[in-house]
Amino acid sequence: MKQLKAKKFFMGVAILALLVGLGGGQAVWAESNLAVGGSATARLDFQITIPTILYLQVGTVGGVIDVVSCTLANIPGTGPVAMTSSGANPVPVRAAALVPAGQTVRLLADSSTPLNFGGGLTPINFDQISWVGTGAFASGTFNNNAAQVLNTFTGSGDRNGTYAFSYANLNYYDSGIYTGRVTYTLSSP
Repeated sequence: MKQLKAKKFFMGVAILALLVGLGGGQAVWAESNLAVGGSATARLDFQITIPTILYLQVGTVGGVIDVVSCTLANIPGTGPVAMTSSGANPVPVRAAALVPAGQTVRLLADSSTPLNFGGGLTPINFDQISWVGTGAFASGTFNNNAAQVLNTFTGSGDRNGTYAFSYANLNYYDSGIYTGRVTYTLSSP
């Protein structure tokens, strides 16, 4: 009989040690309370983790890159030419961010590679294209740099607006279809 009691005791100690080991050094027991009559209470702690999340949309939603274009009808020097998008006009822009309080969020553009036609023809630099921004987005002109700051925001938020683009039409270029791409980046340190 003594041996059976000893086995039960050691088995109980082993199970308790396993539970403590699984709980990271603490017993794994839910809070509980037993009451006879009246009320019994138990509590739960809740936690929500919100990581830094950045969302950027420039153009029509749907996974296709919009093409912003124009066709010249007048010689250079006669004024800017409005550009239209293959998607929505003006181009929709949305920058949403979940960041720590007071943290800076920047919208950048890389316009460092000019529009090209090929065949050794003179490329068109992106500084010939400007835009009028609405909503949370400023107006401006591309500057041919890899990290042009277009907007700076502070803290979390959902910023919406549009860009309406135009081509300056100041210089003479050989006829052809010139193509290029601007890459936008939303960043937060």
